[in-house]
Amino acid sequence: MPATSTRTRRHALRTLAVTLLAVPSLLTATGAAQAQTAQETVSYSPTGTWSAQVTTSIPSSGTTTFTFLTDGTMGNDTDTWYCTGRTTFSYDIKHPHKDSSGTVDGSVVGHQDAVLSRNDHWTSHGVSNIVDLSGNVVSSFTVDVVATRTS
Repeated sequence: MPATSTRTRRHALRTLAVTLLAVPSLLTATGAAQAQTAQETVSYSPTGTWSAQVTTSIPSSGTTTFTFLTDGTMGNDTDTWYCTGRTTFSYDIKHPHKDSSGTVDGSVVGHQDAVLSRNDHWTSHGVSNIVDLSGNVVSSFTVDVVATRTS
């Protein structure tokens, strides 16, 4: 067999080998890109009612119910929420604070950043401030929430 024919054949085999080795990598990269695109399009909404376990740095803990309405409110005149991403949202609360005798002496004002890990579960973390009637921050504490959708 002539030398040029052997070189041509080797070149063709090398090219074929490189192509065969590259195809699985291209398919894997394409599959990963498609999976990433599908993951990027996942979107959840907190709209609905949630049962939540709340823990603070005071320290204190307890359960409560959160309701997120489609208009960005939370079922009262002071609490609001808004989407910050496809699976994230934030909410702000403001409630009366009462002293030991039950007299309103200010407000509890808080901000939470939440992440929906599924359409039926979210966690949040934030800081709440106790503000006196003159608007001065009296104290601050962290709040962590773990919630499960009930409706």
